[in-house]
Amino acid sequence: MHRDTEITSAPLPTKILSAAAAGSIELFKKHHGDVDTILGHAGIRHDDLNSPLNELNLGQYCCMFEEAARVTGNDNIGLEFGQKFMPKQLGMLGFAAISSPTLAAALRTLEAYFPAHQGQTSFTLLQDCGILWLSYRIFDKRINKRRQDAELSLGMFCNIFKEALGPNWVPLEVRFEHARPDGGGEHAQRFGAPVQFGRRTNAIAFRRSDLDARMPGHDSYLFSVVKPFLESRCAPPNDPQQFAMMIKNEIKLHLGESLSPLPEIAKLMGLSDHGLQKLLKVNAISFSDILRAARQELALHYMSNSDMSLTEIAYNLGYSELSAFSRAFRAWTGISPQRFRRSSR
Repeated sequence: MHRDTEITSAPLPTKILSAAAAGSIELFKKHHGDVDTILGHAGIRHDDLNSPLNELNLGQYCCMFEEAARVTGNDNIGLEFGQKFMPKQLGMLGFAAISSPTLAAALRTLEAYFPAHQGQTSFTLLQDCGILWLSYRIFDKRINKRRQDAELSLGMFCNIFKEALGPNWVPLEVRFEHARPDGGGEHAQRFGAPVQFGRRTNAIAFRRSDLDARMPGHDSYLFSVVKPFLESRCAPPNDPQQFAMMIKNEIKLHLGESLSPLPEIAKLMGLSDHGLQKLLKVNAISFSDILRAARQELALHYMSNSDMSLTEIAYNLGYSELSAFSRAFRAWTGISPQRFRRSSR
């Protein structure tokens, strides 16, 4: 008797363009790190870093910096790398950002095309009481050690702000999802801002007025050259998880502005209502499920801010009444928002 054996293919590794590693070898050598040992333990070849358009395994990329911290004895090597990493070094994505007309346009470009640079990652903008947050988090569960990546990435993003606002610009606050390391005091010094650890995501806070700053390297021709490359790596959205994350990011940014977010999200993505609904159907994704998940994530984020009233939170989540938000919150957590906030205190 023969039994059919089900063959399940392993999920493909998450990719990142090797432009994100530009200058890393020189930094490792500066701190007397054995480059062959670092790359060997990470499973990366020297040739993989030769072209900014080469694809690296994101897990191996993160491992490379974790291994570099161990080999060099510099526990903050990712922090140092990110602080010195200029936007142009990001390759196509960096050129798209700095050639945008304003900082607002640059950040929207990064948000729209980040999947072309790095997969399985959330890169989004969030509103919170007049302050904006740039949030970054790898959601590939196979990548556990990613502290160095988080620290270098936020440093990179800060340099995009400095491109528009000048070298003296500093964020209002910086947050990391990992626990406070032994050398955590250096972080506040390097960012010039308060730094918190053990938070839900990695993020930098900035003023809404920052978005109006002009990008000094605005170049519409350069943008038109790099845009097709980025679009070709982003579309079509044939990865349901990535497509859902893209929509959820848009929802989180615009919740509270419209009671019917689907048409607004479709417009932002350059689609008709029917076109977006068709893509959702093809990818077997429910818009209402994504909306609910976005509201739940934002609710937990807002609840940690004691300055926000529950009514204000409800409005920012797109609810017309506090009672509707309270019912939804109880369904998510099993307790009322009032009790949740009291227990958190």
